Amino acid sequence: MPLSARQLLTKALHLLDRGETERGESILRDAVASAVESGDSTTTVAALCCLGELLAQQGRRREAVETLRSCLDVPVSDDHGEVSAAERTNARQLLTDLA
Repeated sequence: MPLSARQLLTKALHLLDRGETERGESILRDAVASAVESGDSTTTVAALCCLGELLAQQGRRREAVETLRSCLDVPVSDDHGEVSAAERTNARQLLTDLA
């Protein structure tokens, strides 16, 4: 059985914590795709924010900006707005830092 978007995000974060950036990035991208496909806006926002931060840390500014803007463009229902608030705040701050 394939992993859910949330499980993929968790796996990616564990890989990144262990310094496995290439695998972590790949799984983050899988998490984004899975979350979008399943309509999981909360996980989409979280995965895009993490991916944008990773890209910024790697000096991949253009990709980071595009990814962080995508994070902020994800529609989130009022029910889930506060769950995604921290990631959106982080994405806004990262975009300001990259400007």
